[in-house]
Amino acid sequence: MRRHPAALISAAALLALAGCTTTPERVVVPEIVTVPVKEYVPVPEALTRECPAAELKDRTVEAVVEASNARKVCLDQVNGQLRKIKGLGSP
Repeated sequence: MRRHPAALISAAALLALAGCTTTPERVVVPEIVTVPVKEYVPVPEALTRECPAAELKDRTVEAVVEASNARKVCLDQVNGQLRKIKGLGSP
């Protein structure tokens, strides 16, 4: 078997050049990233307390007005609790 010196030299040159890179490597510099995290605030027991619903005692006008007024007081209380709950997470 005969060896060709020109072929061996060119193969060695190709192998030597194969390890070289022609483009410079980019260095990636890490950045600090700030991620907002939601923090859940526990709701106090007093703000989750139910308001007892006023029941009609009988079907008179006086009883209906009395139940309506009691329900209005309860509705105002619950709406106040909801406003306080919404304000828990706000600074």
